Amino acid sequence: MKGEEKLWSILNDKLETLRASSRLDDNSLALSYEKLGTLLDQSGDRVKAKPYLLKAHGVLEKAKPPDQRLLYRSARRLAFLCDNLGQQEEAIRYYEKAIASGTQLDDLSYADLGTMLNNVALIFRRSGRQKAAEPYYLHALQIYEKQLGPQHADVASVLNNLAVFYTNEKRYAEAEKTHLRALGIREKVLPPTHPDIAQSKCNLAVVYHSRGDYPKAAELYRASLKSWEEATDQPPEDYEIVAANYADLLRSLGKARKAQQLEARARKRRRG
Repeated sequence: MKGEEKLWSILNDKLETLRASSRLDDNSLALSYEKLGTLLDQSGDRVKAKPYLLKAHGVLEKAKPPDQRLLYRSARRLAFLCDNLGQQEEAIRYYEKAIASGTQLDDLSYADLGTMLNNVALIFRRSGRQKAAEPYYLHALQIYEKQLGPQHADVASVLNNLAVFYTNEKRYAEAEKTHLRALGIREKVLPPTHPDIAQSKCNLAVVYHSRGDYPKAAELYRASLKSWEEATDQPPEDYEIVAANYADLLRSLGKARKAQQLEARARKRRRG
């Protein structure tokens, strides 16, 4: 380990010497720092990787003229690193920088941009800043619809995330409308046994369950369970979650025995 640390120190000193002697242009210097940071990140040492990635980004920000493609890549890498380290505010800052640079690139993948917007929204939600998340979900939806059209499975995924956000905010009318649209797209463009359809049915059931519309919720829970059972002989954990939600509803209706039977059947089916 000490040998590795010595090697990194030598490489860093070499870069600093080249920088001081002006033998590397800004972009080349930044890329060298970035390579060191990336190697450390890939080896699992994110904490040590961060200073090199920060140096790289600092050099790129000062370069004249700025290279938006390099800035985008650098900020994106820092954003994901900070996100993985749980450094939420820094992650947001670098996601924002990556989004700003990325929108200036004609060939930027809409999926990359949408992922970053979704990640910022998730950080806001995890940190209790629910209202700050909504514009990012809406921006992601706008990008996906523009690139793919309104009837696409990826658009449905963004709609699903937005609808879950509305449910958590107790904005049930908006959640219902958005989940119905997501489900409609999924039923149109995906095979009948696709797990995303089962997911949409369950999420919509949660909306009805939360606002006390038990008949609609029960119908959709049953439909979701059926979709999972038709999709695979050994359903994933999500299947058991649907069963647990439906069992909670049954208990609230005084049907405890039926709830127990449902949960036992779901556990047995999951475990084969």
